Amino acid sequence: MRYNPTYPARSVVKTLAMIKNFFIICYYLLPSLAIALSAAGQAEVLIHRTPDDGLQPRLIQGAGGAVHLLYFKKRLDRPAAREGNLYYRSYLPEQNRFGATVKVSSQAFNLQTVAISRAAMAIDGAGRLHVMWYVAEEEQYFYARSNLERTQFEFQHALASTFRDGLDAGGDVAAMGSSVAVVWGAGALSREAERTMVARFSADGGASFGEELRISDSQLGACACCSMAAEFFSPDSLTVAYRSAVEGSGRHMQVLTAAGMFDHSLSWQYRSVGALQEWEATYCPLSTNDIAYDRSAQPWLVFETMGRVVQMSFGEPTKPSRVGEPFTETRQKNPAVAFNHQGDRLIAWGESVSHSRGGRLNLRIYTAGGVETDYRLAEQVQIANFSFPAVAALPDGNFLVLH
Repeated sequence: MRYNPTYPARSVVKTLAMIKNFFIICYYLLPSLAIALSAAGQAEVLIHRTPDDGLQPRLIQGAGGAVHLLYFKKRLDRPAAREGNLYYRSYLPEQNRFGATVKVSSQAFNLQTVAISRAAMAIDGAGRLHVMWYVAEEEQYFYARSNLERTQFEFQHALASTFRDGLDAGGDVAAMGSSVAVVWGAGALSREAERTMVARFSADGGASFGEELRISDSQLGACACCSMAAEFFSPDSLTVAYRSAVEGSGRHMQVLTAAGMFDHSLSWQYRSVGALQEWEATYCPLSTNDIAYDRSAQPWLVFETMGRVVQMSFGEPTKPSRVGEPFTETRQKNPAVAFNHQGDRLIAWGESVSHSRGGRLNLRIYTAGGVETDYRLAEQVQIANFSFPAVAALPDGNFLVLH
């Protein structure tokens, strides 16, 4: 209770007696109380701005629950400009903070204000980081990898040459063991119905990459200004979730798996498209999506369809479902998903998002059994302008949300 010097003395004595009785009761009930809290316990959600006043954070989880952060930071000598660099920091759970800052990009570039142009990061089996990003001024994708200690990145180099036409949104990078893949969409912007997904593969941890390969069905097209998500399900099997452009308007969420990329027998197959994956639109949705693994190593995909965030387990591809209703009747965008070691699932996204405005943060938490919890944000959280949410599970089972 708040102290008030005019509060009657008798009431104070009575209140103190009640507090004493409360602690006596707690002393005898503490063991059972702790068990009850553990049984009904819920992961804590830690929400923060990106360190260093950074923007457009990307979080990934590595071996042993390690958390890695990639973000864009403007140059201090030109605060009014959008020019800056990509930086990496690892999370130090014992100290509850991020560690030393490591510069990723070798050359400064202008931040693209929309989420579709965001950078991407992956970690391989040796602990080496792989980063891919889009530079609009040069109409090019760049790649850099770290040393094994993640204390320095090699000089960046360009990725696209053969398939460089119509580069207009961010790509993605995936890694597993010593396999690395970089993926992007290419083709004339005026002919979206003919665009395809393109990839380059490395079998030596990013030391060298093979030629550029088309890995999708050109008859499905590819949305020019939507990003994609890619993950290895085995060292020689890559899955890519991207938005098609069937006849220019069928912007459905497609999930393809490519194989045979290392023995020159490339082939791919698609999963069936569910109703909540279908989106008919003659305009470009400017959408993003995200993939994460649950504790059973089962991948989940979160994406946007017709302004609502949808989740889908690859184990049950015919059962995608909407995540949650918006605060108001506005579009939900830029979802991110993470799982903790208990199997809890957190999905976060932004609402009332524009080219420059980050929007309002919203999220949902599900138990390992798939039951939606009653967790709701206690207060309104505004995502930083030009940014979007990133999520990860910490080693203690709590969730971290950056924006």
